Amino acid sequence: MVEVAGAVGFCYSRREGRSGLSSEGRMARVDIIMPLYNKAHCVERAIRSVARQTLSDWRLIVVDDGSTDGGGELVRALGDERIEVLAQANGGPAAARNAGLERADGEYVAFLDADDEWLAGYLEHAVGALEEGDAAMVGAMYYDCPGMRDMSGFWRRAGVRCGRFEVGAEAAAAWVEATLLFFHVGNTVVRREVAECYGGFYAPAGCRLGEDTVFFFRVGINEAFVIIEAAGAVHHREDSGLSNVRPRPVAAPLLEPESVLRYTPAAKRGLMEAVLGRVALRAARAQARAGCRAEAAALLRRFPAARQFGGAYWRCRYEMAMSGVMPVWVRLKCAVGPVVRGWLRRWGRRLGLVGAAPRLDEGSSEQGGGSDE
Repeated sequence: MVEVAGAVGFCYSRREGRSGLSSEGRMARVDIIMPLYNKAHCVERAIRSVARQTLSDWRLIVVDDGSTDGGGELVRALGDERIEVLAQANGGPAAARNAGLERADGEYVAFLDADDEWLAGYLEHAVGALEEGDAAMVGAMYYDCPGMRDMSGFWRRAGVRCGRFEVGAEAAAAWVEATLLFFHVGNTVVRREVAECYGGFYAPAGCRLGEDTVFFFRVGINEAFVIIEAAGAVHHREDSGLSNVRPRPVAAPLLEPESVLRYTPAAKRGLMEAVLGRVALRAARAQARAGCRAEAAALLRRFPAARQFGGAYWRCRYEMAMSGVMPVWVRLKCAVGPVVRGWLRRWGRRLGLVGAAPRLDEGSSEQGGGSDE
């Protein structure tokens, strides 16, 4: 996978997809790439969710990224011939996913972290939507744990819609930002040649956040994509160390915006700069709310496009001015918010206003819809 100096253009849509046989026999239709680093306590849960997929033509490539807890040995001991384990020195999740991409030879690639899981019909729904929509990438709605919170309502409020889309140069930056941020490694299937065309995952040394965002921004600004309503993934924040870090590290596209912009067609560069300005504004607010005023100010200076989003920009400036007390307010909200949401969720289910979360046992093929919480 080689990065290019200029915008790539429409890698998939302007040529036929590659197919054929690998040197080792018939390739699987979908290669699933799973980075593994010290997740022995939950990796079997993730693998069970792959095994119960209604689309059975898959291969799972587990990249043991220097684990020290025996997770790689545990996966090997499962003895499933559809699971291949690669071992490498610790290089981070992006480097592990890229190693998996180098090994992949299926028509499609899917990504699943070792601490997350899928609902049973996920791959079948995703591949069907890719083929029906003649698209490069598909993303599915998902649940967030703990609590199995249906995230479809959250994304609808952010402006994300289901359907097939191509980003035009005149698209609204707010819609593009929300839509491209919707895609993440747990809920997305991509045509393999597209993943290769756009350089795989951004993997500089020390990058801790947003390497997948760079990848999905590169694909989404160039290629057709589909968003499907059927929930397919379960994201376990309780098992993700990075999800619980506050303040969160600055994401990769904000550390090196050219990692996205050099893959952006000239006609859409202004749009992508505005999108990155919105991402920077969101990150600056998070830094201000964590009491990190200087870091927030540095982000706003680095991305002057953030100024064009007046209301959000001045809200961020206000939070920067109040950064001395914002951490106390945020801790209070974090303490009270889950209790209130849990109470509302329980009563919503009793009153039939909120659908029950799907079962994740071995026999489940249930697909979540979209009941707003």
